[in-house]
Amino acid sequence: MKSLFFDSGPLMSLTMNNLLGILQPLKEKFGGEFYITPAVRKELVERPLEIKRFEFEALQILKLLREGTLKLYEKPLKGVIDLSTYANKSIIAKDKGCCMEIIHGGELETVAASLQEGNDTVAIDERTIRLLMENSEELKSLIEARLHEKVILDKKMANQFQSLIKGMKVIRSAELVGMAYQFGILDNYLPPLKSGREILLDSVLWGLKLKGCAIIGEEIEELKRVLLK
Repeated sequence: MKSLFFDSGPLMSLTMNNLLGILQPLKEKFGGEFYITPAVRKELVERPLEIKRFEFEALQILKLLREGTLKLYEKPLKGVIDLSTYANKSIIAKDKGCCMEIIHGGELETVAASLQEGNDTVAIDERTIRLLMENSEELKSLIEARLHEKVILDKKMANQFQSLIKGMKVIRSAELVGMAYQFGILDNYLPPLKSGREILLDSVLWGLKLKGCAIIGEEIEELKRVLLK
C-alpha cells in the first residue's frame, strides 16, 4: 500500500492553523496510509504534553492517531545513522572547526522510513533538510545568513547524503493545503465575495507561512497563480 511519512513540521503548521481536518479527506484521495515515526510522535505528543501551552495541540495529534488518520510506523528503522552522519557533517563552523547538527531526529527518521518503504516523497516543512537534499550551496548561504558568520560546506558529505536519498522530493504543508484547495476540501470556508477563492487561498497560505511553514512570499504567489487558473 502507498504511504506518506510526515515530519512534525507540517503537522504543527496545520494544527496551529486549524487545518488538521484536511488530512482525512486528503488521505482518502491519496489512497494510502499517512505515517509518523517514533521520534516525530515524541516531538508532537510526548514533549508538548509536558508544556501547558502546547497540551491541546498534542491531544489533537493523539486523536488523529486514535482514529487512524495518522499511524505510527513501528518497523525497525535502518539507515538513520548513515543519514545523520552525512547530513550533520556537511556544515562546519569555520571559527570552531566542528560539525554542526543541522538535521534532527524526526526529520532523519521520516526520510529513513520513506526510503525503507520505497517512497519518493516526504512531508517536511523545515527548509534546512530540503536545501541539503536539493541545493547544498544555498543551504550554506542560508546558515551563514542565520548565524551572521562564515561556515564551511563539506561537499563530499553533502553529496553522500544526496546519493542516499536518491532524489527524494519534499512537499510542505503549503502544498498539502494547495491539494486540499484543488479537491474542494476547503470550500466550506469560501467567503461569498467575487474574489472569494483568492481570499481563501491567500489566507491559508499566509497563515501557514506565519505559523511554521518555510515558504516565501514569491512561492505563495506562484502557488496562487497555478491553483487559481
